[in-house]
Amino acid sequence: MRTVTNSSMEQIIKYVTFNKIYTNEFMHSLQAHLINEINADKNKPFYRAYLNIVKETANLINSLNIKDPFTKCSFFYYLLWLGIFSQDRSFTFSDQNRISNMSALGADIMLGKSACLNNTDMLSRVLRATNTESYIIGCEVADIKAIPSTQAKTSSKYTTLTATQKEPSELSPSKEAESLLDYGNHALSIFEYQGKYYLADPTNLTFLSITDFLEATYTGERITADLKPIVTLMLEDVDVKHFKDLIIESFVFSDEPGVDISFINNHSNTSKLLVADNMDLITDFHHQITKDIDTVCKTLK
Repeated sequence: MRTVTNSSMEQIIKYVTFNKIYTNEFMHSLQAHLINEINADKNKPFYRAYLNIVKETANLINSLNIKDPFTKCSFFYYLLWLGIFSQDRSFTFSDQNRISNMSALGADIMLGKSACLNNTDMLSRVLRATNTESYIIGCEVADIKAIPSTQAKTSSKYTTLTATQKEPSELSPSKEAESLLDYGNHALSIFEYQGKYYLADPTNLTFLSITDFLEATYTGERITADLKPIVTLMLEDVDVKHFKDLIIESFVFSDEPGVDISFINNHSNTSKLLVADNMDLITDFHHQITKDIDTVCKTLK
């Protein structure tokens, strides 16, 4: 296990200094704004309904005795793309006409269409609700691997999801946005497992391993993501000290190879069987949260 070197720490300092956002004054102002916005939304019906959907999803995962985060994530992928969280069980990827309310980013999913930031918000919340530390983290990807276009088949013993190649849209942030905040063009969920950090990509039904400082690689693919950890602080309720600790811990990486495709396939297959064997339970779960889904759709503005 390698530790973060002085050189790595210098890179962190350069990273945050270059973007001119890691000042106490700025962070205090930003966090105060976000906290005020969240507090203002806590009594709104869509906010309470969204949090209840997250809670009930965590309860479902716990009831099936799913312990490790890879299977939790894979199981969530299936529920997401099967439309279990959405009205009329209809769900598609779309980066257009989204609401993306800052206090409940994942609530767009209930409306039946969302993009990476919405998907990772809900996944990270579900992971935290099942006692797995997780946060949103941004990245820059030259080419998004795949946008799942699912025709999920659940009428038989086998439940499948398919991913088709799609040309990425709006992959590069504008110069103005880049100079203000280096968000990147894609969002992931970072989580801890056995002392190491990994990244889940619910939009692309896959995982990444942290392979170098501020760099991650898609499992089974030669696609590298340049990580933009500032998104964590921008979107999650963490203070500056927690953020510093998270960044330092996250990028203490191992010289050993990251997770391989067979490891991921094993967890994916486990999740697939869990879904197939529990479709009645999952259907009941959808009915159970329908009232909250409807509330989100009617009241989220």
